This record gives sequence, C-alpha cells and structure tokens, in this order.
Amino acid sequence: MATSVKVGVVWSDLDHRLIQDGQGRLKLVENAASVMTSIDNILRTSQGERVMLPAFGGNLRAVLFENITQTMMKVLSRQVKDTIEAWDDRVAIQEVELQADPDRSTVSITIAFSIRGHGNIFEFKTSLGSTI
Repeated sequence: MATSVKVGVVWSDLDHRLIQDGQGRLKLVENAASVMTSIDNILRTSQGERVMLPAFGGNLRAVLFENITQTMMKVLSRQVKDTIEAWDDRVAIQEVELQADPDRSTVSITIAFSIRGHGNIFEFKTSLGSTI
C-alpha cells in the first residue's frame, strides 16, 4: 500500500506584498509561492538597483515605452526566460507568453515553469507597466 508523504517547508520568503500575519510579523510564503515571489522580484528589479548585485534583475522597464513589435516580443520573451533562470537556479522555464498593451505601456506576462527536481508545472502571471 502506497502512503502519501507530506513535504515540509523547503523554501520560504517574505510575501512580496509585505503584509502581516496573524501574529503581527511579516507574512512568509513557502515552497512554490516562495519561488513565485523570487520570479516577481527578478522581473520587477532593474539592473543597477541592487547595490551589491548590480547585474541582478530583469531590466524590463527599459522596454515598456519601446515600439512593441513581434521581434521585440520574441527578444523580451527570451530575456525573461534567461534572466529568471540565471538568477533562480530552482526554476526551469517551460514557456513565456507576453501580451502587450502599447496604449497603456504595459506588458502582461504568463510564465509556465517547473521547479527543478519536482514534476509539477506552475503558472505565474503578472503585469508590468510604467508604474512598476
């Protein structure tokens, strides 16, 4: 008879919304949610913002006001994949889907990824705009 094994907390990180838990401490996210927080941090950080890691970040703000063409979308998709995999070695990107809204200077990003060593495919969605 097979038994189910519950996996404990492998990774934890601060919730990116910086909200309090029931005890007044900053809330933590665990496991897959922690990895998604890492992806969000990578995408929303511009290179040069982290003093001790100036190359860290997706540097996506730079393209928000560019003319978004199919070629630009392919380049941006590749940049998102390469940047996330470079800065979080837990993640293997399966697919990056981008949807541009040039009138609002936003790009919606959907990322399908797996966590190395685990079989599940997770989905992360975010929207980056001129106010990020």
